[in-house]
Amino acid sequence: MKVSIHELMDNIEDSSVQLEEQNVVSSERIKELTKMKIQNTSNIKRRSKKTALTIGIAVAVVGALGVSAFAALNGGLAGLSFGRSSWSPSIEEDIKYSLPEREFISLQGYLDSPEYKATKEWVEFEDSYDRDGKILDEHEAEMRRTGVDPFEEYNCYLVWSQEMADKIDEITAKYDLKLHTGLADCDDKIVNEMCGEVFSGEFIGGGYMYNDGTFQLDCNYAGVEFQIRRCMRGYFDTTYLNIGNKDNYEEYEYTTKSGVTVNISAGKTSLGMEKWVIAADLEKSFVTLNVMPWDIDGNEKSYTKEDIQNLLDQIDFSKL
Repeated sequence: MKVSIHELMDNIEDSSVQLEEQNVVSSERIKELTKMKIQNTSNIKRRSKKTALTIGIAVAVVGALGVSAFAALNGGLAGLSFGRSSWSPSIEEDIKYSLPEREFISLQGYLDSPEYKATKEWVEFEDSYDRDGKILDEHEAEMRRTGVDPFEEYNCYLVWSQEMADKIDEITAKYDLKLHTGLADCDDKIVNEMCGEVFSGEFIGGGYMYNDGTFQLDCNYAGVEFQIRRCMRGYFDTTYLNIGNKDNYEEYEYTTKSGVTVNISAGKTSLGMEKWVIAADLEKSFVTLNVMPWDIDGNEKSYTKEDIQNLLDQIDFSKL
């Protein structure tokens, strides 16, 4: 499935969401579904794509937590952090207007990996680029006028200017990474067919997958709502997530029934909502899980360590 900004902008509708640390997510897929015009307030309008992709948008856009975890022995969440970022033009204004903390985390791998370094460089560029949205507005207008996407080569990324395209070319050449190509709907059954029974038990999951095998699913298992993302090594992936403050987590390791040791971070948001985030550093990929602090009906829900470990034991990380 090929996705252009023109298609995205032609299939959107406005919905208001509370911009709080527990439900802020930023990734190339969610950013392709979202255009934010930041104001000095904790409320924004988020524009979510309506129909072009069937990837569990309700959970992905409205429900996703900023996630990621990193082995305590390798530096904890600090090993994945891109550092503190700002909603408004300056961190000082964030503090003045009491905006929630925003610390982005890599989902591509550890800080010494080329995938991490590439995403960090992109985040630093993107975070300060076109803050008022004027360049994007001009691009949208030109696309409506011509019906031509000048950046079709980058249709798996959100690119709306030559400067952004040039930056991607620069980064991928510097770190010897390939671009994602092709996008298709995906579910737990497809992952099991491709990788070999990754999920056991009564999993239900839907999302998307690139041709290289990078995927994200929004899942339910035994009443636990969570997201799982696999980022394949050797590819440029611009997914990054907001954890609020890395110091608010307890981190420990757990060895699953499949024999793979994963890293678990448990903490609370500034609003007191529970967070569980898990990461596995694998040979071919970097995998993260984000456990939602609510059930399928939106009611707040908490978990024990045993609950989380039982969930992880139903996933064969060795096949990812």
